[in-house]
Amino acid sequence: MSRNTHTRRRSGRRAAFASGLVLAVGLGVSAQVAAQAAVPAPAPAKASVKAPAALRSVSGFNGDVVTQVADFYGAYIDAKDDAQGPDAALVKALRAHYLTPAFAKQLAAWEKKNKVDGLLRAQNVPVDWTVSEVGNGLDVVVTLTFGGGESPTTTTRLVVKQEPTGQITGIRTMSIASAKAFAKSSAAVRSVSGQTGDSVTQVADFYGAYVDAKDAPMGPDAALVKALRAHYLTPAFAKQLGAWEKKNKVDGVLRAQNVPVDWTVSEGVNSGEIVVTHSFGGGESPTVRTDLVVKLEPVFGDVTDIRTTSAR
Repeated sequence: MSRNTHTRRRSGRRAAFASGLVLAVGLGVSAQVAAQAAVPAPAPAKASVKAPAALRSVSGFNGDVVTQVADFYGAYIDAKDDAQGPDAALVKALRAHYLTPAFAKQLAAWEKKNKVDGLLRAQNVPVDWTVSEVGNGLDVVVTLTFGGGESPTTTTRLVVKQEPTGQITGIRTMSIASAKAFAKSSAAVRSVSGQTGDSVTQVADFYGAYVDAKDAPMGPDAALVKALRAHYLTPAFAKQLGAWEKKNKVDGVLRAQNVPVDWTVSEGVNSGEIVVTHSFGGGESPTVRTDLVVKLEPVFGDVTDIRTTSAR
């Protein structure tokens, strides 16, 4: 699963921020000399040691077309697939943020007529999804896979149209011929993939949508920020985080007063932990990187803690 995105659409508010920079350097030398000239060197082992599998990671760029649609669809699927039932508050906040008012109204009318979710074109949620670029720069293709296990697998491909400021102005289902042609050529385009219920995907959905909400062109989207925190954070940690922010005067989710230029979410070494790396600054500002560890509740995957491991 990877996010390989580069094209940025808007600059956002990206002044560099650093607090408590940490540089850890370990120095150690161990030398041992043994006079064993008469003893032959041991033969190299015949059995090779298998290299450890690379940790899964998801990367995104603030203001990038593909990243932004992936943030929206990822968080939307999480909201629809909530263990307690669809999170209506988050669904509403996501639609209000990412859809133009005109298209939101049009979509609601379409849903009333067709009796299915207009963003997913289905009554249920996909098991995995991919957001891919297309040539014109403002449209992306969203591939949704439903079923699996004992159910047959079905795939739906949607074309999502955006305006230059980033809001979605239209969603249509690809024709069968266009979908087949795209499937043959999609290996060469940039894409973002995720799996429903996967911990790395879920944290990436949270942080991606959270950065979008904080960096909205008209100012931070307080309704979406509130809905995202309510959905992804445990109530106990949300209360603790609020107290931390009041004391430290910075956003506790980002550990900064501004938004990152790009970010990476990686599988942690320890079970139930995800590593989030943010890069701030760029351009005329020095680049500052912060590494966070996000701890998850084992059953539902809600965030129970966020701590900074380094800033440099």
